[in-house]
Amino acid sequence: MAKTIGGDVFIVGGGGAAARAALEAHMRGSRVVMVMKGKFGECGATAYKVAEMAGYNVADGKVDPQDSPSEHFKDICRAAAGMGDERLAKILAEEALQTIPELEGWGVNFEKDKDSYLEVTGCFASRPRMHVIKGHSEPILAALKREIERRNIQVVEFTMITDLLTQNGICLGAVGIDARKEFLVFRAKSTILATGGAGQLFLTNLNPPDITGDGYTLGYRAGAEMVNMEFMQAGLGIIHPIRNILNSWVWLLHPRVYNREGREFLPAYLPPGMTLAECMQARSNHYPFSTYDGSQYIDIAIQKEILSGREGEHNGVFLDFTKVDEGTLPKTARGEQVRKMWNLTWEWIRTHRGVDLKKQPVEIACFGHAINGGLRINQRAESTLKGLYAAGEVAGGPHGADRLGGNMILTCQVFGRRAGQFAAEDARARTIARIPEEMIIRGIERVEKLAEKKGVVQPSELKRRLQEIMWRDVLVIRKKGSLQDCLKQVKGLRREIDSGLSVERNGELWGAIELQNMLHVAEIMARAALWREESRGSHYREDFPQRDDEKWNKSIVTKLVGSEMKQWAEKLPSLS
Repeated sequence: MAKTIGGDVFIVGGGGAAARAALEAHMRGSRVVMVMKGKFGECGATAYKVAEMAGYNVADGKVDPQDSPSEHFKDICRAAAGMGDERLAKILAEEALQTIPELEGWGVNFEKDKDSYLEVTGCFASRPRMHVIKGHSEPILAALKREIERRNIQVVEFTMITDLLTQNGICLGAVGIDARKEFLVFRAKSTILATGGAGQLFLTNLNPPDITGDGYTLGYRAGAEMVNMEFMQAGLGIIHPIRNILNSWVWLLHPRVYNREGREFLPAYLPPGMTLAECMQARSNHYPFSTYDGSQYIDIAIQKEILSGREGEHNGVFLDFTKVDEGTLPKTARGEQVRKMWNLTWEWIRTHRGVDLKKQPVEIACFGHAINGGLRINQRAESTLKGLYAAGEVAGGPHGADRLGGNMILTCQVFGRRAGQFAAEDARARTIARIPEEMIIRGIERVEKLAEKKGVVQPSELKRRLQEIMWRDVLVIRKKGSLQDCLKQVKGLRREIDSGLSVERNGELWGAIELQNMLHVAEIMARAALWREESRGSHYREDFPQRDDEKWNKSIVTKLVGSEMKQWAEKLPSLS
């Protein structure tokens, strides 16, 4: 029989949101157990070396005295384009202020500009409030990990949760399997999902290998509602000779972009009346692809060039900064800000990644980055399933059609703390419920059945095919025919799992479980994208290129009812 581990608060995940939740729950007197697929401090998106710096939004008014949490809230809602929960947005903007002193107290260093913080204007923001952390978000996780180790909070590494255990609409814990293929049962009064997103759904992505939509699938299969899953961040990044985010401000330098034939193709994709300079100016304001300001034509053009077979050797197009002139940057505060950030980017990539952007072109492509939707949560960070909480990228509601740059790492801290707080409060009022043995057996048998498959197709092969499908049909350019084809192929991949999957080598069982999780998320995303017949924020329908508030000023909610996926449109709560 499986080994049982009990606790007050059980946390699935090992990144920034999970760690912050663990600390808060422990500080409030709970026995906390964290479980994660890899090594603590090294697994998950928070620890992933994706960029030279991280942005962290706090409207402290230090750089712009006119800034405030109310201005931050307005920016969040403007970017959300009617798709966010305004109650959560307000919490995020207001509680951001207390997070910097907390993080600095634990040893996180925020960059300074003379006697104040270095604050820049982040994606979709109206004011400079994005604090800069060198090394992306690694310093945050390292600091939280030190504090967790100091407090001797129980951490279970190299273990994958395969099912949440529920009874009468209440989450009682979970069942998982470790690297030795031994089953574990986690009994808890409260459970928190903080597993990150699903970036590995896409062939090109800026996520570590373990970000495979596990939390979305765990919550969905347990009966929790999902929201806004069609909205996700895609963006441009360097694909060769390194993989790195291409921060938005570089477009204000007007670099050269060309295909493998040497042709500068961007002008051919611009609508009448728009110049390339105007398009690059708009693209310099935000990293993620978005449909609202004309910047989208750069991403669309690059994706279409690659899909048309005019890509370079490494499946990208070429970006060349070797002839840019920093002297052409506008003599404004924005121009000076871009000059500082460009030199920080150039120096970091040259020193730490061995590539000099001023001396050599690089290949770039469209990458999957982060999901703006997730498990629907309330102000307590509780999902629609009692006893189940969610924080970080796995949670939906704080964001919407677009998300401010610098808000996701912040969201992990604000709602990680809230999830830990309210999970601990609820745990004090509950006893650990007895989990029916037949429920545990069902969860174990589902995995054992998968482990017995001796077909001819490896999980990695099917995963690669799914990634290609999602990259082609869902990442940037969406339309009815391609989304229907995506769903048809997802169904076909499921049939191949049933009939021809091979799970015999080491690691293939985990790979097969992850593949099943990814297929669930792919179907949820593609169905929501197919249903939303408009373009809004990060969701671009080539066959419905305009925003349609009359029909679509509502969020799409997804829930598993019995064995059937149900979706409906619903307006999320507002403050008005």
